[in-house]
Amino acid sequence: MQKRLMAFFTLLVLLISLFTPTFAEIKSHGITFNKRLNEPGQCVGNLTRRNHPTNNPLGCYILNATLADSLDIKEYRDQDGNLMDPGLCIIHCADYFYNFAALTNSNTCRCGNKTGLDAYTKLTDSTLINQNCNLTCVGNSSYICGGKNSFTVYNVLNSIPSYTVPNNMSINQKSEIINNLSKDSRYLGCFKESQYCNQRVLNGTSRDLFNMTVSNCLGFCWNNGFAYAGLEIGSQCFCANNFDSISRLSIEDCSSSCVGNSSEICGGPLVLSIYNSSYYNANSNNTNLSIGGIVGIVCHDEPIQHLNGEKPEKPI
Repeated sequence: MQKRLMAFFTLLVLLISLFTPTFAEIKSHGITFNKRLNEPGQCVGNLTRRNHPTNNPLGCYILNATLADSLDIKEYRDQDGNLMDPGLCIIHCADYFYNFAALTNSNTCRCGNKTGLDAYTKLTDSTLINQNCNLTCVGNSSYICGGKNSFTVYNVLNSIPSYTVPNNMSINQKSEIINNLSKDSRYLGCFKESQYCNQRVLNGTSRDLFNMTVSNCLGFCWNNGFAYAGLEIGSQCFCANNFDSISRLSIEDCSSSCVGNSSEICGGPLVLSIYNSSYYNANSNNTNLSIGGIVGIVCHDEPIQHLNGEKPEKPI
């Protein structure tokens, strides 16, 4: 009898391994992710896993003083001021469909389209490179993030193969999604995530889905008894019954498209799109994990409520 049971469980494990796809095999809307949220390696010590470029930078660039700056003038810095590294800059620029990610002054990211480097000169002399691009990134000292007046530049399109952007929309369409008028009563805002694994903003429970949508995450959190749902970097969902509202960011800081519905925004690297999960309607088509429930996310100016741990009542 014992031998039969052992043979049965061995066969069961084999069947599960055959029919359960790894995350590296799953693609949705042009996006591929190579690890699940809770797999070993997601945390390095107590720090969340970061994204690293697989390609070397294009080089060290300086602005030609006789030309108008061709990079996007808008600068991007992480809210903590100590997280900037190539992965963070590349993903930010990729989310807005830029071609180049340029890091400068150890902590600043700028993006460029296909003509973004036209006003810049690539340094080729090793002495000049070391003199100009000589500042390590504040978020990872093993990388160089330009210099005071110079840029370490990466090609956005292939530097992080595990993170690509939807190919079914334009930058204007995505900007419209992000900056949409306040039409979604569920949405509470974009919030800074902790880089420490044991200090998540929403630390109740979590999951990662290859077809993540806003409704998927709300349904998961509500059905597990949590009042708030937060989406991060396209595919991750976190739940809790309270969170710290002082870490609220600007709407543009959450810019990752949801892997299951590219017309929705699911946070970003170390930032969360947080919703009131009590608005999840279990009797609607939201129970279908391939269907999203909204067109985009919007930012409300009203004060956030229900942050005292009390679970909001589910709307009728």
